[in-house]
Amino acid sequence: MLIKGRCAAGDAELCRQFLRAMQPQVFPRDKETLTDDAFAAIEAVLNARQEITRELKRKTGAKAKHRAEWNVKLSPGGIRDIEFVAQCLQRVHGGADAWLAAPAAASTLVALQRLHDKGFLTGRDFFRLATAYQFLRKVEHRLQLRDGLQRHTLPEAPDALARLARRCGVEPTPGRGAREQLLSRITQHFREVREIYERIVRPRKEGDATDTAAAHESEPGETGLLRRLRQDFPAVAEGVAAAVAGGNAYARRGLSRFLSSAMLDVACMEQLTSHPEWIARAAKIFSRSDLTVEMLARNPDEARVLADAGLTGFRGPLLEGDESEARLRENYRRRLLAIVVRAVLGESEPFETFEALTRLADEALAGALRISARETLAINEERSFASLRMTGEKGRGQEINWSEAPFAVLALGRLGTNEMDVGSDADLIFVVDEKLSAEEREPWRRLAERFVQLVSSHTQEGLLFPVDTRLRPRGTEGDLLQSAAYLREYFAGDAAGWEAVAFLKARAVAGNVELATAAIRQTQEVIAGRFRDAAELARQLAHTRKLLEKATDAARPKGEFKKVAGGYYDIEYMVGFLFLTYRVAPAAGHVLRQIAALESAGALDTPGARTLREAALLYRSIDHAIRMVTGRAANRLPEPALAGRVARLLKTWQVAVGGNLEETIVGTRQQVRALYDRVITS
Repeated sequence: MLIKGRCAAGDAELCRQFLRAMQPQVFPRDKETLTDDAFAAIEAVLNARQEITRELKRKTGAKAKHRAEWNVKLSPGGIRDIEFVAQCLQRVHGGADAWLAAPAAASTLVALQRLHDKGFLTGRDFFRLATAYQFLRKVEHRLQLRDGLQRHTLPEAPDALARLARRCGVEPTPGRGAREQLLSRITQHFREVREIYERIVRPRKEGDATDTAAAHESEPGETGLLRRLRQDFPAVAEGVAAAVAGGNAYARRGLSRFLSSAMLDVACMEQLTSHPEWIARAAKIFSRSDLTVEMLARNPDEARVLADAGLTGFRGPLLEGDESEARLRENYRRRLLAIVVRAVLGESEPFETFEALTRLADEALAGALRISARETLAINEERSFASLRMTGEKGRGQEINWSEAPFAVLALGRLGTNEMDVGSDADLIFVVDEKLSAEEREPWRRLAERFVQLVSSHTQEGLLFPVDTRLRPRGTEGDLLQSAAYLREYFAGDAAGWEAVAFLKARAVAGNVELATAAIRQTQEVIAGRFRDAAELARQLAHTRKLLEKATDAARPKGEFKKVAGGYYDIEYMVGFLFLTYRVAPAAGHVLRQIAALESAGALDTPGARTLREAALLYRSIDHAIRMVTGRAANRLPEPALAGRVARLLKTWQVAVGGNLEETIVGTRQQVRALYDRVITS
């Protein structure tokens, strides 16, 4: 229970002291204690499971059969069993490996991923547990959203069960309705989870003590790792010893994390033995980036990137021959890793990396749309697409001729301006031909829904990237599919100034590119006509900026560089304002190219352009460096220790920072806000 402990109220320091004091009890390290506690943990879980089953049957009374069998949380194979498996393994192994006992690992999905990374869960078991957990949680959430009550049992009424299936994204298939599909999927998850649970969480038997002690004994820390390496892989051990001799803690920790995972992959260790020089390159990369540590530890078989990020295996099309979802994800992950490594080593500057990541995202979206279309074609009746010319064999092998399709995908935000970064969302809008009736749009809606799910789902092969569709007209209240006519109508009368600025970034990325390009051009013409009044547009943008500023931390720390006054949002608003009020056609490409276009058109004087250019380069580069170091986006500089690594990457990319990084941000914010006041609020 204490694995998930955290402070919720009261004295936070007292809470931390208590949890630290309990760590040896929750995650024992002593070999003898570990053996006894391993069995105690398993027996406690078994007893708890038996009590849960008895209590479930007792409470449900006359309806015990239905409610005991179809409770997504408490039924055998449900959410609780997945949590028990994860927590039991954490107790057994967390004392020897602090990474498994870290607060972040209190999340069940994170715990499962880390147990898999460390080799305590096979790839097959991890995938089944994680997939079941995500799906059962989705069902649980939909049940509770229906009535606003804490429910875990499926409804018995067939029509209610069918509605629940649709809310969970379960579609009918030929010969089986959505209700039957939902029950089938839940049954399969229950069965797979229960098999794993009974294999891992089992009663103590004669002779188990010796076996368990051997199975769970591990030598934590670098010394134990080096000792095992010297015994089994002496060439690798020699490379590690030389690499950590410089005393860089980040390199040492990264190598330990990577090699702990790599040692479970015989082929990977054979490669490292043949190329011990890769270890020095790995140490250099890991000293600069925790993100690369995480990526390589999860997939040590991709260690070839340590030789050269430009290797043939890390280039080429995402889909060729085997056009499957798994292949798409694997190739995307491999190419993403190569791009990240090049950036960390300084072989690619920030805006070059953004463009490389954007090209990769575009290719992934096109591939995902093809896969989604084939699946949708297989599910829906052929008449749904009867008006289209197909290529390939009739049925499952068919491909849509996208130049004739009444469907297109538009990108906005960072993807729209070729500034995609690690951890960025893909802001997408789906457009359909305005001639389609409501009935004719339905199969394309299903295609869009499947497409979003494919791109943004976490699977064993990894995530492509999150998808955000909230920038469409009326946000989440608006229809997922927008016709070109509705886009024009909305921006002609209802859109706010900030929405107009956001749509200037629109770009066609998939589907019928001609349809998308026409929709963008026509909508931007409407926007230019409606927002030609500079004073009114300035008023709207200034109002929205004030709201965004209020939403930030009132203390406004020195390292904040996005939403605060003078932050990056000021630059975006100024650029959009100038494009609209000076009647300059929106420039394709990243923000530096947009600023150059405004300067060339006379909408921005040279000193102003220089201020915006230097600020945009600084803010985007800092944000990029934080993502390269931590793998996450941030609105401000991280703590001082990580800020030093951020500064080192900026120096590697030759991004000028005078003196203290925080002070540089403060000075830049002041210059940007002064220009903002002159351009928009004056």
